[in-house]
Amino acid sequence: SAGDFIIIALLFVLCAIPGAITSIKIADKEWLSLKASVAGALVLSSVCLCCVSAFVYSSGTGPYVYAIVPFLGFANGWVYPAQRNLLVALIPGGCEAEMMGFFQFSAMSLSWAPSLVFLAMGETTSDYRLAILVCPIFWLGGLAVLWFCVDVDKGLAEVEATLDKRFKSGGDAAPAPAPKAAPEKA
Repeated sequence: SAGDFIIIALLFVLCAIPGAITSIKIADKEWLSLKASVAGALVLSSVCLCCVSAFVYSSGTGPYVYAIVPFLGFANGWVYPAQRNLLVALIPGGCEAEMMGFFQFSAMSLSWAPSLVFLAMGETTSDYRLAILVCPIFWLGGLAVLWFCVDVDKGLAEVEATLDKRFKSGGDAAPAPAPKAAPEKA
């Protein structure tokens, strides 16, 4: 019902907040490496959707959603800061705008693919329990690329020489010189 959907959506959003806070703590305290943090969030998300596919199949099994959604919300709140932490750590100094722009472009260019495959599978097979597994397949595929093809330590070493070129903001930033007035014409 609509009331159940609202409760589930609120539960998801509210549980994303502690996920985001946990992601920040993981990074600050270095409890996990940057790569392991992203991996943990993606694995948790994948396990949650596999549980939805396995255990939620009729209105009688709907209460299982209430047990799964908090974990899915937590993982959703965790994954986005973890991804950005990894990205920012690997961006060479002086290239922040270009790299973040490329990241956003890539994300927007590829974000439709899981939805399209989910829709195509759902419409052709009429089995949405199977179709929901498209998301974990995409997530775990991306995780495999990250885990086996990205050498984070090498990337961090290469970026280290460029860190002095990074734009600084806040208390660490050097004050910008005051703009000079144009010379007056006589």
